Amino acid sequence: MKYITVVGAGGIGSWLAYFLYDLEKNGQLPDTGFTFYDDDVVEQKNVRYQNFETDDITDDKVESISARYGFVGVSERIEDISVIADSDCVICAVDNRDFREKLFTTFNTENSPYWIDLRSEGRSYAYYTKHLKNTTDILLATLPSGDEADINGGSCQLEWELSEGIIQQGNKIIAGIASQLILNWLRGEHNALKHITNI
Repeated sequence: MKYITVVGAGGIGSWLAYFLYDLEKNGQLPDTGFTFYDDDVVEQKNVRYQNFETDDITDDKVESISARYGFVGVSERIEDISVIADSDCVICAVDNRDFREKLFTTFNTENSPYWIDLRSEGRSYAYYTKHLKNTTDILLATLPSGDEADINGGSCQLEWELSEGIIQQGNKIIAGIASQLILNWLRGEHNALKHITNI
């Protein structure tokens, strides 16, 4: 049995849950368990671009995902990354610089879980994977610093586009790509160390 932890159930994670459910019902994820972590609730604004309905508003995001797809949901923010250290794989689907820094500095060793870091901002999307060439220093250099860390307010959509009523698809695209990266890892196939696209 492989245990996969998904941190984040919003713009990327909620759509990843959909893709994983589709794979699971078609027999592509045997002996694999998924646990989603997120301490956030569904808000009206989320319904426009995240995989939630108006009936989900005010519910915990992970509870909505659990009810719809059957995955385990934990409505908590991960402050101590050691709580997920027994995972076989960790998927970062949360727009949180601190969590990424902990992921890179704690799980970038040989005997720690495999990980995939998913990112989206409007129509741009990227991923990084645990790979010998992705040293901790290289990964930390990809993180925003100072004012840049707070520019987008923690959303996979650009704030100015949302305010203009514009919704981009980068979060859905990277969620779909992530489902294939997970399949590759489960099947023992190679994942590229990174992919960055700005359409």
